[in-house]
Amino acid sequence: MQPSDTAYPRFKSRPSPAELERFYTPTEEEQAYGALAARAPTTRLGFLLLLKSFQRLGYFVVSSQIPQVIVEHIATAIGRRIDREDLRRYDASQARRKHLAAVRKFLNVKPFAAAGQALLREAVNDAAMTKEDVADIVNVGIEMLVRSRYELPAFDTLVRQARAARAAANHTLYGQVHGALDEAGEAFLDALFVVGDNPRRVSPWNDLKQDPVKPTVHGMRELLARFDQLSGLSRYNAILKSVPLIKVSQWALEGSALDAASMADLAASKRYAVTLAVLHHRLGVVTDDLCIIFCKQMDRVSHAAAQALQQYLVDNQAKTDEILRRYASLDALLKSAEPGQAQLLAVRQTIASRPDLCEFSRLHAEYGGKNECRFMAPVFANRRSELLRILGALQFVSTSQDASFKRAFTFMLAQRARSGEWIVLQSATAGGLSLLELAWVPEKWWKLITGMAQREAPTRLHRRQFEACVCAQMVRELKSGDMCVVGANAYADFRDELVPLDECARTREVYGQEVGLPVQENAFVQHVRGLLEVAARKADDMYPENPFFRIIDGRAKLGRPAKAPPPEGFALLDQALTAKLDGLGLSLLDVLADTSQWIGWDRHLGPLSGHQGKLKEEARRKILTTFAYGTGLGPTQTARNIADISARQISFVDQRQASTEKLEAAITDTINAYNQFQLPRYWGDTRRAAADGTQWNLYENNLLSERHIRYGGHGGIAYYHVSDTYIALFSHFIPCGVWEAIYILDGLSKNASDIQPDILHGDTQAQSAPVYALAFLLGIKLMPRIRNWKDLKWFRPTPQDAYEHIDTLFTREAIDWDLIACHLPDMLQVAQSIRAGRISPSTVLRKLGTASRKNKLYFAFRELGRVVRTTFLLDYIGDEDLRGIIQAAQNKCEGFNNFSQWAYFGADTITRNVRDDQLKIIKYNHLVSNLVIFHNCHTITRALKELQTDGIKLTPELLAGLSPYRTHHLNRFGLYEMKERHPLPVDYGVGFET
Repeated sequence: MQPSDTAYPRFKSRPSPAELERFYTPTEEEQAYGALAARAPTTRLGFLLLLKSFQRLGYFVVSSQIPQVIVEHIATAIGRRIDREDLRRYDASQARRKHLAAVRKFLNVKPFAAAGQALLREAVNDAAMTKEDVADIVNVGIEMLVRSRYELPAFDTLVRQARAARAAANHTLYGQVHGALDEAGEAFLDALFVVGDNPRRVSPWNDLKQDPVKPTVHGMRELLARFDQLSGLSRYNAILKSVPLIKVSQWALEGSALDAASMADLAASKRYAVTLAVLHHRLGVVTDDLCIIFCKQMDRVSHAAAQALQQYLVDNQAKTDEILRRYASLDALLKSAEPGQAQLLAVRQTIASRPDLCEFSRLHAEYGGKNECRFMAPVFANRRSELLRILGALQFVSTSQDASFKRAFTFMLAQRARSGEWIVLQSATAGGLSLLELAWVPEKWWKLITGMAQREAPTRLHRRQFEACVCAQMVRELKSGDMCVVGANAYADFRDELVPLDECARTREVYGQEVGLPVQENAFVQHVRGLLEVAARKADDMYPENPFFRIIDGRAKLGRPAKAPPPEGFALLDQALTAKLDGLGLSLLDVLADTSQWIGWDRHLGPLSGHQGKLKEEARRKILTTFAYGTGLGPTQTARNIADISARQISFVDQRQASTEKLEAAITDTINAYNQFQLPRYWGDTRRAAADGTQWNLYENNLLSERHIRYGGHGGIAYYHVSDTYIALFSHFIPCGVWEAIYILDGLSKNASDIQPDILHGDTQAQSAPVYALAFLLGIKLMPRIRNWKDLKWFRPTPQDAYEHIDTLFTREAIDWDLIACHLPDMLQVAQSIRAGRISPSTVLRKLGTASRKNKLYFAFRELGRVVRTTFLLDYIGDEDLRGIIQAAQNKCEGFNNFSQWAYFGADTITRNVRDDQLKIIKYNHLVSNLVIFHNCHTITRALKELQTDGIKLTPELLAGLSPYRTHHLNRFGLYEMKERHPLPVDYGVGFET
């Protein structure tokens, strides 16, 4: 662990002039005190260095540890010349030792002695009971010492105390869990690690950790069996209620990586605690999986019904044509001069001659014509048993006061064992359903369920049609959040995770200042209304002068500007740069080895338990593991091509020392190091980022894999957030079938790097009205590239607003400002909860992605989103530069997609079927890609500096045309060799004369 992983104070390598002035300029009082404490001019500079560095750090350092720029600033401030030899002698002198006490006295700080040690021990012991990360425990200790005016000890002292406190806390909690188990419970849990008579020679422990297979009827049965198994095994889960959730999550992470033999080797108390944590975690995962597989199966039922409807229409096209022909002939007959009696006879003959057409017309009209619901029941019947078993196994709770669907759902489950075609309804008080309790039934289902054309109180329900209708509605209820599932994770009631409203009210003003928004209802409405009105007037006034935007025959047309040619001399520069890079003879392994020494990214990989690692050749094994999984070669092929490493050794590091969180920490370090280079400043703006996804192939036999109509084949979507300076900030792995906009804000909320963009670009899939609204409340400007922008609705501020040139763009509908004002506190509660880390944006947007008459919050977010989106579209059509920036940012994101796929050259499919492992593969690849980008930036910087020395003139335009996505100079194939490399240190301060 490094000080940079914690809040332990340290110097900035390159403080800004403002920081130097603010933090390191001695005041008159400090200079006067220094003159008294250090009477000799030769020691006065040393004393002030001691004083100012301690003020900033909270601990003492020698002058050689203080950055030169700070030493120079303090020396200049007091008018002294720097003599390094004098400072070296001062650091070893008796005078400095006396000055330590003088500085403490002046700053009213106590030395870290016995009392400080006792205070630190107490603070970290208390923190270790509720925190798991050593860095978090260290930060609590630092905060307590600073608050109590104590000098900070050495960083290693803090780490040792934190590790010891965490070990003691975990030991106490292990014992607490163990003590709550009786002998029967111990025997019950120990049986999980015994293979017994299982012909597959696999322990129950291995089975319960398996991911579900693809969502088929057989897959539902397997998943239900696992749910029943875990429900039975979770009888002792109540013991974990007194254990902090962070501890349970860490134990589950550790236990998930251990096989049965490794679990059996653990101390008994730890084994039982870890086992219960894994069971608790797996039960939540399987509960979510049951909801997912239920929704996917019902989606398949709906899709099959829609296909059956289309086939029905095709099969009966001849009847439809004949009906139309006969209708035309009747029209001609009625307009003829034939007597009325003859006309009536001809009409009767026309209709009676084809009774099949009469029956077809009656059914078509009676059940709503093109109504796919007519065809759902036969498809539903093939999986009815498993779907109803899922609904019966889970515990559902309504999240609104409207419980009509919940009562109908309970009634349906109670009647599922009946065999009759119709369910005869008694009075509502006798267990039946009233008309009000069936108000949720869609119009196209009513006739199928009740047999009645009008919405009147029904006396009976068609059992199979009612079951299919309830299941279809349950999908909508789950997706909108109107129903939640007890014990689930993704399908739990997200309102439980929100910051309480009274707490939000206390911090709302501060939050508004942070995001730059008024938070009072009237002021907020005036603000966003003003933005819309100004944008609309500006677009209307600028329309005659806008050469790219025109409205022709009511249709908006947006022209494209001509592509700018490359700057003069770019081809020559690129050719010279290519020659320089090709001469380096680099491989991907060289890149990983060099960056390991420069950045130290591999230090984040370590035992999941948090203990110190004990691997031999630790750095080498971590580099090879990252290479194996990040390039797709895998452990077996890597071991075959590299000496002195086995596939088992590589797999061990992956299973026991690498997790998604650890890989993300390594990625963050890489981004922070990259951000120190000067060259990326020419490539883009760190305030901007773009999001885009690309398909990765998966085996079909898992729950995440879906067939994507756009990409073809089965797989998942790797969704990246890429900085405008080319480096990827965050990665996610999502199913193909979801709307990508749900996850677009996650990348910024979970991004822990120094690059913190507040302008986000995306493509058409990256936007919807609720997404615009939530981004706006989070202080994020969402500016996507929208393919169908002209087909979106544009909303007026009021119905009376009209525009001379662009009026046809707007719908007649106006914004409901009262709705926004009414629900602003609720919307801000969601935004504040996201900012506080209590809930992720995707969790909220999943619930806001489906319209529901019961979800008032959805309509409020949609209304605010209409304002924000219309404002953006008005800016988009009027600003050519903005469109160019959006296009360039999205091109960079798409370029990273291709670059990451280039790095994953060892396979064309992710061969692992466990979702956590699939996400780890994406993170490994993300890390490798970012490390190559970092290395490329370093080598390009050095090469450009050499070329500039050789006489090539560099301009900002030439530098801006370059990219770190260069691959020609890197060897991916051939003999892999882990060479002993000793690269020169990275110089982040290299700049260019442009």
